[in-house]
Amino acid sequence: MALEAFLHYNARHSLQQNTTMLNRCLYILLLSGLINPIHAQSDANKPVTTVSLAPHITELIYVAGGGETLVGVSAYSNYPKQAVNLTVVGDAFRIDLEQMIALQPDMIFYWQGTTTNQVLQQLQQHNLNTIPIKIDSLADIGEAIKDIAKHIGLKQPDAYQQFKKQLHSHKQQQSTIRSVFIQLSEQPLYTVSADHWMSEAAALCGLENIFQQLPTIAATVTKEAVIVKNPDVIIRMQPLNKNSPLKQWPQISAIKNNHIAVLNPDTFSRPTPRILNAIEDLCQQVNQFSGNASAAEIN
Repeated sequence: MALEAFLHYNARHSLQQNTTMLNRCLYILLLSGLINPIHAQSDANKPVTTVSLAPHITELIYVAGGGETLVGVSAYSNYPKQAVNLTVVGDAFRIDLEQMIALQPDMIFYWQGTTTNQVLQQLQQHNLNTIPIKIDSLADIGEAIKDIAKHIGLKQPDAYQQFKKQLHSHKQQQSTIRSVFIQLSEQPLYTVSADHWMSEAAALCGLENIFQQLPTIAATVTKEAVIVKNPDVIIRMQPLNKNSPLKQWPQISAIKNNHIAVLNPDTFSRPTPRILNAIEDLCQQVNQFSGNASAAEIN
């Protein structure tokens, strides 16, 4: 009854003298909340869609609670298992632009500092919304989770606080300092500086990077440089084999004592919450090395 009276009143007192009867009725209905603008209705009903241009960003989107928004992922996005079934649109160095245009995602999350300018320019030329995710430290992983959730329109995920708490717990643990070579590839020998999160992760297990002062965050080094620095421990992504260039130099302490820590590259080299599992694994292996060393001294 109130609405009827409202319509009757506005029929007698037009809002604007030059407004047509149809426009007046539409305006009244809009004010009453009985209809919404067509564009607003479609925007509200349209689910947000996202694309990831790095495997770890794919994982972070799932951790943030936005897995259902993903319509495309980068190559090698193999975790969680749901990501394997999504459309692969490229990676940090190349993209399938036609496919990306067809998907028309609302947001494309890319790895700042790794995704090439060429890829970004291609996307931006087609008015695609690109959002950088920058991770330099372990703490940045938690911030990335929070930021992704915010961009997608989700509440702050529990995973953010959980990661911060677990990381803080790891930082409280004290370990004996030993030198370490973080070996990411066989030939050439590729490693990281102290500014990389993998070096920070190793430090939580009492390991000091022998190549802390590299001029770049990651670089190739010579085996002679490794021999001179003589690390106590070597971190690798696969077991040492007889063809390894370092195997020929048993005078290296890590080789002589077989202090080779082997880690899963998907958990150690990707900046996601799973790196905490890699840290636990690494610390356990380093503790075993300490036990072996003590036993050798007794004998």
